[in-house]
Amino acid sequence: MEVYAIKPYGYCAGVQGALALAKKAVAESPDKSVYLLGMLVHNEDAVASLKALGLKLLDEKDAPLREQLLEIPDGQVVVFSAHGHDQGFDQIAAAKHLKIYDATCPFVTLNLKEARAEPSVIYVGVPGHLESLAFLANDPTAIFYDVKTNAYRKSQVQGPAPHVISQTTLSEEELTKAHQQILSDFPNATIGSERCHSTSLRQEAIKALPPEIEAVIILGSKRSNNSLKLAEIAKKQGFLTYLVLDLAALKKIDFTGKKKVALGSGASTSFESYNACLAYLKSL
Repeated sequence: MEVYAIKPYGYCAGVQGALALAKKAVAESPDKSVYLLGMLVHNEDAVASLKALGLKLLDEKDAPLREQLLEIPDGQVVVFSAHGHDQGFDQIAAAKHLKIYDATCPFVTLNLKEARAEPSVIYVGVPGHLESLAFLANDPTAIFYDVKTNAYRKSQVQGPAPHVISQTTLSEEELTKAHQQILSDFPNATIGSERCHSTSLRQEAIKALPPEIEAVIILGSKRSNNSLKLAEIAKKQGFLTYLVLDLAALKKIDFTGKKKVALGSGASTSFESYNACLAYLKSL
């Protein structure tokens, strides 16, 4: 079977940096427990590789992260998620004498820095996502625009010219719809541009796939917003689309009769996983 490799694939630079920092935390504190506050990156395989080194995951699905942070024993080590965190957590960690490793993605940091310079902000994002939660915790006056419902409290926006900042892993379609609505309501609004480059490139590559592709496989977690968006875009392009976590899940799919498929990945899927899946598909 012919396999079209959708590029780029594998870890983005931000994910590589976050994983390297977590490993550094373990290496530098061999006599302490190292805690991941929130899923460091949204990929179960990547996090499992860290847990195998002894890191302890405090999953946001289990309890509010503030509560879990307070339960970390004093004097240990904490690694903050790549998605950003409530900066009040820094004070809590300091009071508990925790050594901090901050894996926040540079694009997420730039968004927050941009917000600090603006008197009125509308934040466009996915409700409940770690990145959105962190941003809103750090800028509580920002008005949240929900891309799931395309709704926001426009009556509470301060002034006629708000600045619009967006979650870094949204699709171009989501952003366009949100921006059009906001500009219709506030013609003098300004639009920020700190979108993840890796996300943009992968989405553009999906849109450029040749029509003869018979199926698109996206390697990534269902908890990964950028992976979900890639699969969503492929489906909207009319392709038979599969979102799978790893090789084991891929092997459950029947590709009988397929002659040409495309393989892509979310930004938190490893190169090793991608290459293993690529080799498997080529062997069919």
